[in-house]
Amino acid sequence: MSVTSHNGYEPIDNTSQDIYNEETQEVFCHIKAFKKTKIRLIFFHIFSLILCGIPYLIFKAYPSVKSRVKYKKCCIEHADIFLVRDNHNNHSLHRVFSVNINLDQLGITGEQKYFFHQHTKYVWISERQSFSTYDQLIWKNITCNDLCTNRSGLTEQHYNELFTLFGPNSIEIEVKSYWRLFIEEILNPFYFFQAFSIILWCIDDYFIYAGCVIFLTFFSIVTSLLQTQKQSQNLHDIVESSKCHEVAVLREFGNETCLKIEPDDVVPGDIIVLPAGDYVMPCDAVLITGQCIVNESVLTGESVPVTKSALPPDSDEFNINIHKRHVLFSGTHVLQTRYYGGENVLAKVVRTGFDTTKGHLVKSILYPAPINLQFYADALKFVYLLFTIAVSGMAYCLYLYLQRHATVVEIAVRVLDIITIVVPPALPAAMTVGTVYSQTRLKKLKIFCISPPRINVCGKIKLACFDKTGTLTHDGLDMHSVMPCAESKFGEPVNNVGHLGNSYDVLVRGMATCHSLTRIGGSLTGDPLDLNMFEFTKWNLEEPGNDENARFDMLAPTVVSAPRSETGGKLKLTHEDNNVNRDECTYEVGIIKEFPFSSTAQCMSVICKDLECPTMFAYTKGAPEKLASLCKSSTLPSNFQEKLSYYTANGFRVIAVAFKNLPKSFKWREAQKVKRNQIECDLEFLGLLIMQNPLKDETEPVIQDLHRAHIPTVMITGDNIMTAISVARDCGMVGASDDIYIVSVIDDLDNEPPKLSLQKAGSGSSRDYTIIDFNHSSFYCAIDGKTWIKLKSHFQDLLPGFLVRTKVFARFQPDQKTQVVTALQELDYVVAMVGDGANDCGALKAAHVGVSLSPEEASVAAPFTSGIPNISCLTRLISEGRCSLVTSFALFKYMALYSLIQFFTVLILYKCHSILGDFQFLYIDLIITTFLAISMGRQGPLDVLCPKRPMSSLVSSKNMFPLLLQIFVCALIQLGALYFLYRQKWFEPIPPDSKGEIIVSWENTVLFTVSCYQYIVLAWHFSKGKPYRKSVFTNFWFIITVAFLTVFTTWLMINPCKEVAYFMDLMYLPLKAKDQRLFRCLLLVFPIAHFIIAGFIERLIDDRSWLKKLCQIIRCKKKPKNKYKVLLQDQYFPHLIQSLLCSSAQPSVQP
Repeated sequence: MSVTSHNGYEPIDNTSQDIYNEETQEVFCHIKAFKKTKIRLIFFHIFSLILCGIPYLIFKAYPSVKSRVKYKKCCIEHADIFLVRDNHNNHSLHRVFSVNINLDQLGITGEQKYFFHQHTKYVWISERQSFSTYDQLIWKNITCNDLCTNRSGLTEQHYNELFTLFGPNSIEIEVKSYWRLFIEEILNPFYFFQAFSIILWCIDDYFIYAGCVIFLTFFSIVTSLLQTQKQSQNLHDIVESSKCHEVAVLREFGNETCLKIEPDDVVPGDIIVLPAGDYVMPCDAVLITGQCIVNESVLTGESVPVTKSALPPDSDEFNINIHKRHVLFSGTHVLQTRYYGGENVLAKVVRTGFDTTKGHLVKSILYPAPINLQFYADALKFVYLLFTIAVSGMAYCLYLYLQRHATVVEIAVRVLDIITIVVPPALPAAMTVGTVYSQTRLKKLKIFCISPPRINVCGKIKLACFDKTGTLTHDGLDMHSVMPCAESKFGEPVNNVGHLGNSYDVLVRGMATCHSLTRIGGSLTGDPLDLNMFEFTKWNLEEPGNDENARFDMLAPTVVSAPRSETGGKLKLTHEDNNVNRDECTYEVGIIKEFPFSSTAQCMSVICKDLECPTMFAYTKGAPEKLASLCKSSTLPSNFQEKLSYYTANGFRVIAVAFKNLPKSFKWREAQKVKRNQIECDLEFLGLLIMQNPLKDETEPVIQDLHRAHIPTVMITGDNIMTAISVARDCGMVGASDDIYIVSVIDDLDNEPPKLSLQKAGSGSSRDYTIIDFNHSSFYCAIDGKTWIKLKSHFQDLLPGFLVRTKVFARFQPDQKTQVVTALQELDYVVAMVGDGANDCGALKAAHVGVSLSPEEASVAAPFTSGIPNISCLTRLISEGRCSLVTSFALFKYMALYSLIQFFTVLILYKCHSILGDFQFLYIDLIITTFLAISMGRQGPLDVLCPKRPMSSLVSSKNMFPLLLQIFVCALIQLGALYFLYRQKWFEPIPPDSKGEIIVSWENTVLFTVSCYQYIVLAWHFSKGKPYRKSVFTNFWFIITVAFLTVFTTWLMINPCKEVAYFMDLMYLPLKAKDQRLFRCLLLVFPIAHFIIAGFIERLIDDRSWLKKLCQIIRCKKKPKNKYKVLLQDQYFPHLIQSLLCSSAQPSVQP
């Protein structure tokens, strides 16, 4: 059937459909429709009962199988059940619900079918024959003006319909009862395997061992239940703690217009009346009147309060991402509200419940994205390999007992017992031990993780990306100087406001007004850049009506003031005293309206009024390149670009300031309605603010550590490209002798194709280089946001080549940062991204390892949140990740070899008509293996990063070869010990015609004691320290465990007391048995030999460079498998760039 698109929804056929996000075109999920039938249901339950409930277990683990057996396929419109496959290929079944809705305003009438998937509601739209989320459906084609005009509130009928449609405004974290958790836990296939094993052991009279396993399994289940419920309860408490108690809304309910309701009763379309301050938002709402100061640290990690202004009532389509500076997000704290005259501060609800930003945070915790680490896929392959070995052992066992004419029950028990030995049930738990310890250590360092499996991913990081401001450099900016401009000429830079003459009063007034500062608790609060700029002016800022219960009766909520001169005439800016008496501050300017800064606009503006004059004026400040395009060209100095390049090349942050006189007819009402683009045009340039943004002390050492570890670093910032390049050089991201070229694309040529241009940074020339010496030094690139768009449009094929050579991505908007991270991942980089969480949320979430520098324990910004306010957290994460990954490898190999050692022991004993005893199994499984596995995981990371990354593939040839050698040595040692026993003159083997297995025998004693040493030997060698972990001797509990087990096992081997020998089913030696006593002492040669050989394999063969090269030669590997390595080794790319430059640029001389 041909695939046709229906408004972003792509039907595969009438029984299945892909559901897309219409904005990003990302697939939400794929659905298949099914219908219940009585015949299939009856057949299903009968079939399941006949097979003792096994189908229930299978169908719980595999919903896709269940849907095909239990239900019948049907068209989507008539479905009772949907099989949902998300974009991570996980399947789940969901019931279909229906409700009658009559909302003509939204175009939703009649019966509405819907289903829930991961707390998101999908609704069937019959007109479009597709499913949609209400968020996409309702707010599509809604303009900002539509949201701002209707302020009367909902009628009772309209509210009831909306409540039926959207449901309660709640984020309910279900805390399941212990009984329900117990039922869900025991339905795990692992416990069915345990139950099967216990039944088998009881049939074989291993009652003590089976009883111990039952007790430990029960203890494990109870521990798991307590931990699971504790985590659910903690998340539930966190969500509940950030809820408000009541909400004031405007409603048309009879005579009442303002009602106080429960937060759960809020619906989209409600109009909330916000209190003066200290209020937690119950939902996502767009501000339609007034202004708010909000703390959004719980969502973004940004600790600086954010100013939210009312949504402009224009014809632009409302988009919550584009208009986020006007949106109050659920869970954020409203610190202060501002309003004019008698008006309330109003916000219209746009999203509720799990659809809010807070809901998305909770969903990201409940349903984390799966980690596609090769280690986990290889672990599954290895389990299949173990199962294959078990089948071969079962075949041998079957042959052995058939020859002995054993009973059917005995054959079945012995054959099936092999599976319980070879496939260790504790393997999944053992693999997580290292991760649990790493997470605990990270938490002590105030590095929090909401996705523990990502800790192992940290060990494979191949590229580190950093934001600049607040990450590499300090948040605060130091005011270096001001370069004023008058009559299109720059004046001399000044570092004190008192040195500016009266001719620059307009510039100072702009610095005092063009900001988003506010007073909270009497303290001036806001963006560090604005704070430094304002403090430089020595002006005062006051907010009338700062009292919680007061209303603003003035037109301007914020007033800035400066003292007059002593003669009382012109304004004089004093700088001697910070604390100016309010009575002397008679010169006042009111800030009427603010257009907040946005990454897209790259500037902010304010409309102001001199309180002594009737006219208004506007100020704009922002990126110099942006303001240059908004200013009248006649007001720009001729050396504007030269001065800008000089300061940015020296690492300064440069902000431009511009001014505009508004017409006399422009009054307060016009100020509230005017569009931003009407203000930000035909401006008069006033000057440049030169600010220092010093590096954090930890930045340079961390960058050097990463480079020594062969982890390249790049910067992705919204700042000026020259400033970013300078910071990159200062922190060592780019070496002093390395060339860095600014890439640009010229595409505004008439009737000519776009041309590529490269300009050498710091050359002081704007020439294009047609001859570049790529071999002179390291060659790097710098790209800005505009060039990124043009490269994607015109030079898509060259983009990967530029990506691997680019060190600086500057003037990048938040969505472009995400695009860079995704593009780097497509080149097989394991990408880490570190940012402050404000404009980096998308990039932090997209990266394999996203780290938000924030005091919050969890934020929507990233899977990792660091309370350490600098990038040193990344090196710690990498070292812990490598330690966790290596520990997981070691524990996996140990558990695999433990099962194989016991497999060899049991098969050999079967051959000898013997078997291990109850307490021998208990000693091996519960004492040796458990204590060693737990203590092995405690080994901490090495502080210094090694240039070589740890292996991530279990089944690679360089890992399998040493592992197979260890397996061979273990089998050889056991056979050698048995052969040594057979060579003893006093030895009498078990008679071949004996009935059943004889446990207490020399064969059993020798193989049991020798195998016990093998577990200890391998645990010791798998705990090697360098280059990723500290020395094994720093692991105190492991050393104690190994020492105790070695001493106790040696005692069991040489001379156990009579009671212990009988208890452990060992041969007891009387005092006169000198030959046997000497034999037992000589048996120590085999564990010692095993220790030496295993150490040789681990130290000289495992993970050595020569082995890797040998494997590559055998596999005829010539090229690296990672795309980025192929691109870096590509000699054709530089020549291609050279030829493009020669064909597109004017000839120039190489400097």
